Amino acid sequence: MTENMNNQILLSDVETDVIGEVMNISMGAAATALSTILDKKVNITTPRIESCKVEEFEFSYLEPVIGVMIKYIEGISGSNMLILKEEDMKTILRQLLALGPDEEVEFDEISMSAVCEIMNQMMGSASSSLASFLGVSVNISTPEVMDTTSHESVRKMFAVQGEHLVSIKFDINIDGLVESEFISAMEPQLAREIINMSLGANEVTDIPEELPKEEPRVEEPVMVQEAVQATAQPPVGEVVKEQKKQVQAVPYTYKPLEPEGKKADASDSNLDLLLSVPIQLTVELGRTKKRIKEIADYTVGTIVELDRQAGDQVDIIANGKLIARGDVVVVDDYYSVRITEIMKARDSVTDIE
Repeated sequence: MTENMNNQILLSDVETDVIGEVMNISMGAAATALSTILDKKVNITTPRIESCKVEEFEFSYLEPVIGVMIKYIEGISGSNMLILKEEDMKTILRQLLALGPDEEVEFDEISMSAVCEIMNQMMGSASSSLASFLGVSVNISTPEVMDTTSHESVRKMFAVQGEHLVSIKFDINIDGLVESEFISAMEPQLAREIINMSLGANEVTDIPEELPKEEPRVEEPVMVQEAVQATAQPPVGEVVKEQKKQVQAVPYTYKPLEPEGKKADASDSNLDLLLSVPIQLTVELGRTKKRIKEIADYTVGTIVELDRQAGDQVDIIANGKLIARGDVVVVDDYYSVRITEIMKARDSVTDIE
């Protein structure tokens, strides 16, 4: 019994290569998501995979660490835990919250929410990539940051599922910020399910049951009785001429064309209808881009600087499309715009972006 369980838990070289390729693809998508969040180049290397007993699982060289639990709830079932260095997560939070390199980051409620959101974006992208690879819909629950991440707590959690786990180690490099390592500890059943689906083992082909042979049926002679025709047959040698159906052709009468004057009146009426459609006009004074940390610090009286200087022209936008530019003026105590430039069709598309 124990030997059979070990055979099911331990991965062969081919299976190790398969799970490595799958995790490499999914974590590549996660790296892209993290790169978008931080506006930095992120590289996650090819994973190193090993199966080990729960009590032998080791990550002391990364401590202190943060554990993030991810549960798969659709497509595949199981859990895996990401184990990351605390210092790496602090560096990522400093970049996200626009803090200085010497500013201390505490893992308070706001920081933990930011960590969960980062993990949600990363693992959501990884799940989408995994779904495309496996050909099924894959969804995860909201990632949960563990209260305490120690050897004892991790081993206790995985021991509930069995005696083994699959350790997947990645090297991560964030341009100018982090050069480190993190671990994905995965339940063996989850790893086995991903491998089987990748190899096509999820497609079960049932062997059809052998149907009983049918004994040959002896066909009985069928007596065919000729029907007696009601109409008499013509005598022999007499030629019967076929009667041709007469088709009556009726010429089609076309509807006379309307005079040119009526067509012009209809076009004018349609044009008047279109010209009466209201269009929302928006005048844009300027734009700016801020980080979440800066926006969260906004209070009454905060001054937001825009990307245009005083006296610059403002954009006039119709239903999201730039149509003109002008100067801001005041007419009867109301802000107004004096149009100074009408945009061309090509310019209006490029400038609004």
